[in-house]
Amino acid sequence: MVLSATFSVVSAQPKKIFRLEIEELCNVDDLLPAAVEVKGSSQGMAIAGRYAFLMHDKGGCVVLDIKRLKYISYFVLDGNTGHCNNASFGCERLSSKSQFPLLYVTECRGRRTCYVNDVTLDGSRLVQTIYYDGDDIVGPADWFVDAKSRRLWLYCTRDGERMLKEFRLPLLADSDSAGEVHLSQGDVLSEQRLGAIAIPQGSMKHRRRVYLPDGVPSRDRWLHVVDVVSGEKVGQFDINHIPYEPEGVARRGGKLYISFHTPRNPRQNRIYTFRLKRQR
Repeated sequence: MVLSATFSVVSAQPKKIFRLEIEELCNVDDLLPAAVEVKGSSQGMAIAGRYAFLMHDKGGCVVLDIKRLKYISYFVLDGNTGHCNNASFGCERLSSKSQFPLLYVTECRGRRTCYVNDVTLDGSRLVQTIYYDGDDIVGPADWFVDAKSRRLWLYCTRDGERMLKEFRLPLLADSDSAGEVHLSQGDVLSEQRLGAIAIPQGSMKHRRRVYLPDGVPSRDRWLHVVDVVSGEKVGQFDINHIPYEPEGVARRGGKLYISFHTPRNPRQNRIYTFRLKRQR
């Protein structure tokens, strides 16, 4: 497989310069057997160990061995017909026999549901649904988990501005008799305003930083990096040289992985790696 050259993009902030090194990892189509029919546009992505779970609109999921660049399986998520715009792994497991921690997948539109799934390499079971019942936000919204701190974040829009709401990550035991958890503004632990982000895509947090791809091919594409403790924007990196729509974002081995959506061909899902380096 031919990899692209490494691109370096510099973002300057007061007293800090960060460099973003970018490399194309793969075109998923090259890894898929010819008989596999993938339905729905490429959306969120979550990585656990060496396995990447690539979400598609209406619940499709391609599983890859991201270390060996090998196809594992394709299935449709149980009980999920949403946009699947974002996905992340938590820390709780359904049982001691569960192969992976619970997977949290964003509906995005509609009721902005967070679908909580017990997943294997060849299927899933819906075990909980999470909702935000506050009436202060508008439009689509995404959920992502910071497993280390056991926090659940809502990436949303209020008063025309992108923002984050932080919640304690619900346990399965917190579900009501319908298997649901309903969160309200009273459950919010903190909020962080993010400033100008034109077209929100995926989202993920590692330590203090949140990584937020933005844009579509007909407009500018960016990767925003925000320190959620200080509120400082670490960088706004121009990724317009990649001619696809950025979608899900995950982290493995010191690198970010971003999934890109290729229009009209769900198999042509491109994955790039990103490494953020501080220059001074």
